[in-house]
Amino acid sequence: MVRLCDGILDFFAPHDRKAVFPESIRNILVIRLDQIGDVVCALPVFPILKRRFPSARVTALVSGEGKAVLEHNPFVDRIVVFGSNWFSRSGSVDLEELFRLTADLRETRFELGFDLRGDLRTIAFMTASRVRYRIGYGIAGGAALLHRMPDYDMSRHQVELNRNLVTDEPIDKRNLKPEIYLTLEETKEAWKRLDSFGVDRGSDLIAIHPEAGYPSKEWGDEKFIQLIEKLIRDAELKILVFGLNHARRVAEHFASSDRVVNLVSLLSLRQMIAVLHCCRLFVGNDSGPSHLAHALGLACVVIASGTNEYERWGIWREPVTIRKHEVPCSPCHLPVCNVAGHPCMSEISVDDVLATIQSVAPC
Repeated sequence: MVRLCDGILDFFAPHDRKAVFPESIRNILVIRLDQIGDVVCALPVFPILKRRFPSARVTALVSGEGKAVLEHNPFVDRIVVFGSNWFSRSGSVDLEELFRLTADLRETRFELGFDLRGDLRTIAFMTASRVRYRIGYGIAGGAALLHRMPDYDMSRHQVELNRNLVTDEPIDKRNLKPEIYLTLEETKEAWKRLDSFGVDRGSDLIAIHPEAGYPSKEWGDEKFIQLIEKLIRDAELKILVFGLNHARRVAEHFASSDRVVNLVSLLSLRQMIAVLHCCRLFVGNDSGPSHLAHALGLACVVIASGTNEYERWGIWREPVTIRKHEVPCSPCHLPVCNVAGHPCMSEISVDDVLATIQSVAPC
């Protein structure tokens, strides 16, 4: 199907593909419309582009969640939000918003555009927005609409694949760490918010995030409850529980404890980022917040399932410690495990994770 689409597109747009790289770059468009972790993995792209094209204005087209990740980034000149896009959790596209955005982007007259996803819909949207020179992977269709398409090396991490789209120059992997930027005011507000929960400034804080995008990626509420019980028994620290849905069950188990703070569904994404920044350690499933915590400089212990290739899609390199139990069915790419007992997660014990925490950030 991908080849058929590209064949049809190639027939109708043969001349457009012959465009040469623009001599003058004034406006650059970077598109990353999907989830939090994907946007975090795209963050190193922006300083690279600014170094390569110091006079150009860089625009990021992202989802609402992506905007929260990119706010106050000194390497992004403009953030454009496409909330009801084809990757949104609602699953529906707001056509009025789509047409309005297309017209808006056309007016900017982008000389250069990057699709970091490799998606036909995004590449077609970039084409409709009249981006003059388009670069991407086109692995899910749309190659015929691109002017440059580097090889997609499936052994590479997403951070490296993004880097390879925007530059051919070798870059030390240590300089590819994603970074999120907060203002001093945001940090002050975060501590003020924590103070309202009885958390003193400078407290030793551990962030716990028991949720993930799919059930197949979740370690389980009971195990997180047991882990927290052991953590607060052995150390003078406070636990902050983050999440949107069933994390509430984990937090409410400790309703009578002054050592566990229930922040479930109480924070915007940007507020959560600021509060995470106040913590020393993050412990949780493979999820968007784990990427955020790493980009903020926290030590991280990630409990990873066999759902996907964590080495490609997980947090970028150190200082991350991963607890993972290898199983023959990995990677399954299933939202719900179809193997009795969910062995890739059930075989990771509470004591395994506790020992990992002690080795990474002793309590």
